[in-house]
Amino acid sequence: MIKKIFVICMFAVCLCSGFANVPFSTLSDDPIVISYQRNFLRAGLSTKLELLEGAAEIPSVNMTPLYCDALYFAISGFYVLGEDRQLVDIACSAINSAAEGQDSSILAPIYEIFPLFSNTGLKTSCINAVAKLSGSDGEGFEFLKDWFASALEDCENGNFVNPRVMVSALEAFAVMGESSVFPLVFKAAVSNLDTSVVTAAGKTINSLNEGYTDNILAIVAEKDPEKTGAAFSFAVSNENLPEPDLGTIAENVFDTMLEVGSEGNPDALPVLESSMEVLTRLKWFNASPSVLRYFYAVQSEYNAENIGAERLIPVINCLGAMGTSEAAQALSIFLGLLNSETEQKKTCNENLMLSIINALGDLGDKTAFDYLLYVGYLDYPESVKQASRDALARLKW
Repeated sequence: MIKKIFVICMFAVCLCSGFANVPFSTLSDDPIVISYQRNFLRAGLSTKLELLEGAAEIPSVNMTPLYCDALYFAISGFYVLGEDRQLVDIACSAINSAAEGQDSSILAPIYEIFPLFSNTGLKTSCINAVAKLSGSDGEGFEFLKDWFASALEDCENGNFVNPRVMVSALEAFAVMGESSVFPLVFKAAVSNLDTSVVTAAGKTINSLNEGYTDNILAIVAEKDPEKTGAAFSFAVSNENLPEPDLGTIAENVFDTMLEVGSEGNPDALPVLESSMEVLTRLKWFNASPSVLRYFYAVQSEYNAENIGAERLIPVINCLGAMGTSEAAQALSIFLGLLNSETEQKKTCNENLMLSIINALGDLGDKTAFDYLLYVGYLDYPESVKQASRDALARLKW
């Protein structure tokens, strides 16, 4: 009994002193708000919550001064009551109601209460309110950005950070739309964090439209195959990304991975091949010089019997989509070499032949005429000869 009286007395002293460093809002000019503020100060915990709920039902009056009082009360009470359920409910009610208004003065106590309480509902309410009431270039955004950076660092150090709160922050970044948070969100998206955080980070990345391509290219420039592959997969799945931007990204990924692969890093190959598929689909002719360079390298490996035709065919298909005379010339010469080989050995790889012939037909360059025509005189399967006749018919004169 004595202990209980002591706690109550201490709480009363704390409230009377206002904790000196914890400001309470000034009285409003509105008599309705003043009445609520006075009643709030007099009331017990349960009645305080009822007053806040009643105030929220008067949308025509700006009750933010009352909500500020409630938050500063919760801040003061925390040092005595800790995360008391009623105290948390009071804070959450004030934050959620204030978030529905347009008065950003509530943000000051929100910044103070956020680090004090660990309650998930309170923290997510704080984050949602900041997202609604602070602009993407305001201190609210910087507040959330700094917290999220700190949270990622804590996770790296083996400390627990509530995934639901991290997801709430990521959703807030999506609402605020400020692209400077991209590196942090990407870091979360490729991390070993809780699946819910990783998934939310991926969604947030593709919602940050401003500066999106530049941010992806900055990651590609790091020449890390794993990061590049992840960044490229996000770009490919971004339905709002214009095709010219996707083409630019795919070209940069291809060039970078071609360089990294030439330095002996085998992790670059899957990313390079993935980017080549996009270049083929987009018919991105700007990449023709790079694809040609890769074609010659792969052709050399094929001739040395270090790789099979399955590695060569995608490159041929990509060259066929480039639409350049250089691509047509390279494939025509290669078809000539295969014709000579078939003439001597009486064998051929049907899939490889069909790939080259179809690519030359797509290119439509008359450079291929003699090589395609000669196919009909050799001992090829009928499917190859028919493909050659079809390709000849598509040449442009």
